[in-house]
Amino acid sequence: MSGMRNFRVLITSAVVSLCFLPSAMAQFGFPAQLPDEDFVWMWGRQNERAPRRFEDFSVNGSDGQFRCDLTGKMSVTGRMSPQEIREMENQLRASLYFVQESASTMYQLDLLRELDWAMLDCRKHVSDETESEAQEREDKARERAERKRERRRARDDN
Repeated sequence: MSGMRNFRVLITSAVVSLCFLPSAMAQFGFPAQLPDEDFVWMWGRQNERAPRRFEDFSVNGSDGQFRCDLTGKMSVTGRMSPQEIREMENQLRASLYFVQESASTMYQLDLLRELDWAMLDCRKHVSDETESEAQEREDKARERAERKRERRRARDDN
């Protein structure tokens, strides 16, 4: 009887979890589709009145049709060194999927209590190019980045 009850709870949990919007799932470290409009995601302390003048990291990037700014401050009790923070910034900057990588990283830092606050502010880029031109340009950029990555890996292996 208890096994059947656990199975029902598991199924109910799975069905409820499917109700989350795909765009919100990326904020919690899951792969997801980007929203259609501008968005702001926040992690850590979310006190809107707290001044956010002094941040420990700031990264700009783009993903799909969005240009994004990620800013944040590490927790006072955090263990990340300034060098590790710079490495994180560089890793995010180089990511082909900036929004998803940023969301996943901030989610992990928040879980580990390394993060005081972080904000990802993404604005949809308005362009004169058609959707197919934009997709073609993005595909070429991803291919170039992939070739660069492969050359770097081949060089590091030798």
